[in-house]
Amino acid sequence: MPSPTETLRFCAILATAIFLSRQTGNAQDAGPGPSDAVAPTITVRASASDNSGAQFLSAFISTAMRSNGKNLVSCVATAVKLRPDLAGKIVVCSLNIARIKAQSVTGRVSLDTIDQIIKAAIAAAPSAASAIVTAAIESEPYARDSIIAAAISAAPDQESGIRVAVASSSSMSISPAVIAFNPAEAGPSGAVNSPEQPPSGP
Repeated sequence: MPSPTETLRFCAILATAIFLSRQTGNAQDAGPGPSDAVAPTITVRASASDNSGAQFLSAFISTAMRSNGKNLVSCVATAVKLRPDLAGKIVVCSLNIARIKAQSVTGRVSLDTIDQIIKAAIAAAPSAASAIVTAAIESEPYARDSIIAAAISAAPDQESGIRVAVASSSSMSISPAVIAFNPAEAGPSGAVNSPEQPPSGP
C-alpha cells in the first residue's frame, strides 16, 4: 500500500499531467496566442473557487505550473491563505512542481526553494504550521532541518507545536524500520565476523 507521501506525490504528478494535456489541446484548438493572457483567468478561478479540495488543488497546480521563482512562492501563499485546510497538500504539490521545473539530476529541490515555500505557506496560515512541516518533511526528508528552521523562523510562536508534530511524525516513521532491522538477517547466512570473534583461519 502506498504511503500518504507517495499518494500525494502521485496526485500532484497526475494533476500536472492532466493540466499539461489540456493546455496542449486548448493550444491546438485556439491557435497561438500570448501566454500572459491565459494565466489571470486560471488565477481568478483558483481564487474564487468554492468547489472541492481536489478541484482547488487542480486550479492551484494550473497556476503554479505557469509560475517561477517569486511568482511560485506568491502563488503558494495565496493558495494556503484561501484554503489553510489544504496547506500540507498545497506545499507538497508546490515542492513537486519546483522539482519538475528544476529538472535536478539528483531529483531534489534546492534548500533555498524549500525555505521560501515553507516560509510563504506558514506566513499565510500560521495555524497550519504543524501540518505544513509534517507534509514537507515527508515529501523532502533530506531537508528536515532546513524545513524546521524555516518554519520556526516564519512562526516562532508555533515552535512547540511544530516540534511536537515533527517528533510524533518521526517516531511513527522510524520505529517500524528500527524494529524490523536485524543485522544478522540482513547479511548473508553463515558465520558473522565481529571484533569479539575474529575470523578463524591460518
